[in-house]
Amino acid sequence: MNKFLMTLIAVFAAGTIMAATPEKGVAPYPGYRLVWEEDFSGNGLPDSKWWNASDKGGVINNELQHYRKDDLKCTRVKDGRLVLNAYKDPHDGIIGWGRSDPYHFEYSAGEVHTRGKKTFKYGRIDVSAKIPVGRGVWPAIWLMPEKDVYGGWPKSGEIDVMEYVWGDGDNHNTVYATVHTEDIDVNKNKIASGLGHSTTLSTDFHLYSVVWDEKKIELLFDNKVIFTFKKKGETSVTWPFDQEFYLIMNVAVGGSWGGTWGIDESVFPTCMEVDYVRYYQKI
Repeated sequence: MNKFLMTLIAVFAAGTIMAATPEKGVAPYPGYRLVWEEDFSGNGLPDSKWWNASDKGGVINNELQHYRKDDLKCTRVKDGRLVLNAYKDPHDGIIGWGRSDPYHFEYSAGEVHTRGKKTFKYGRIDVSAKIPVGRGVWPAIWLMPEKDVYGGWPKSGEIDVMEYVWGDGDNHNTVYATVHTEDIDVNKNKIASGLGHSTTLSTDFHLYSVVWDEKKIELLFDNKVIFTFKKKGETSVTWPFDQEFYLIMNVAVGGSWGGTWGIDESVFPTCMEVDYVRYYQKI
């Protein structure tokens, strides 16, 4: 092959690579720009600038896991991914979430959250993740209010981008998406969760997203809207989603929902892997 032709091929290849590489801040969604991302580079604990690697305890809904703080067996960054492990580990501790009651844990697990470090209000959040599946495991990607502006749960809201539980029937490959408010959970004006289905939840990376503005929240599975919640009324009872929220990712075990169908101990050890988190805002 002559030198001129080789040069042309090299220039073309370089141009192709450059064209395929997005500029900083460019988003794949029209009308949005990328304002923050976490690609989990390096190894060890996740970057403490953005992430809290759990707290002591962490039981909210009678789960059986202990979210061990800054423990590499539970939470670590490795090979460009965040890994949240869950494994059998019977021991005693305290219940956590501001309480010091003694509690017996059957498992240890990983959790990260951005409270006090990175908050979100409106825009789009994408999380690319593989999640564990099986009877008794309860992984989640969710958002909670940074300051509980309207009072404690559920008055200040909750956004559940993804939850997995075993579920009824023969289909155990479903993820759930929903929101919580005072109107829904106190006044009992219940709404149906959004459902996403795949037989590769634990083997392939799927995209879990929230698109949120002043009037509506959409929750997406692999870019398909599976849940929509529209603002109604002008009070926090029905719409507390006008404040800053923080992101949580965890692998729970058992509990009031995750443990409804019992626990298959052969599932453990297991893990959630997160490839990236990206946050976009409207231009």
